[in-house]
Amino acid sequence: MSDDIAQISKYIASATLAPIQAGQYSRARVLVEVGDRGKYLGKPGENGAATVGSTLVSVLANLTGLNRRDVANSLEFSSRVAIKEVGEPNEHTAEYWAAFTKSITQIGWFRQSDQWSSDFINGSTAGAENFSDYVIENVRSDPLYSDAEKELVIQALTSLRSQAEKRAFFRRFTAGGNKGSYGVNTATVTNGALAMRFSAFAFNCSAVVDDYLTCSIKNITADVRKNNVDVAANQRTIDSIRNQIEARLDEAAGDFIESVEI
Repeated sequence: MSDDIAQISKYIASATLAPIQAGQYSRARVLVEVGDRGKYLGKPGENGAATVGSTLVSVLANLTGLNRRDVANSLEFSSRVAIKEVGEPNEHTAEYWAAFTKSITQIGWFRQSDQWSSDFINGSTAGAENFSDYVIENVRSDPLYSDAEKELVIQALTSLRSQAEKRAFFRRFTAGGNKGSYGVNTATVTNGALAMRFSAFAFNCSAVVDDYLTCSIKNITADVRKNNVDVAANQRTIDSIRNQIEARLDEAAGDFIESVEI
């Protein structure tokens, strides 16, 4: 085992993963049925989508089954680590997303770009009906994503809004009264390498918001922090730690992942 992989293995073994109370879905039951988390992201050769904690991940058709498994494992592991690290008061803030990205880059992904920005929403003049419309317009104009990735993210977010039970599952991770946050993520294979690009949005609002996908923003103002991140997989490392990541996730309580029909 190389020194780098030994260090990553030590980090995985020592990380504390946040549990969550079981909700409408039984992760353990579903995992027995489907075999691995990657199957939540659809079949190889097809576009797919799932929510993993507060991230809506969309994967392009060129991901293999093993690619999908690695994406799902990495997102769930880093989500659990970040929640535990920042604590409940900061779960819907920029601090959470900084911890999330830090964890991703400690389990076999290397950072290619990482950029923060700030914005302000005035609901009466924003031109967006709700928070997800705001996110969609952001993604539509964001050079981080290819046209195919933009189309898939928008399709997944639009579909999730119409799936009431799965939207309720996602809300458990994204809504915290007047603070809310979620990320949109794409995964693809470029020149043979697995890569993820994601945008995280943290909203600090002038009023309590029940659902950060569908609630109207007409009478709300909000400070927004956005984080754009581009990471690529070191596949040799991820292959080496896959079983250890899954063993740690299997020890954790609660449901973090659910498929989204697109």
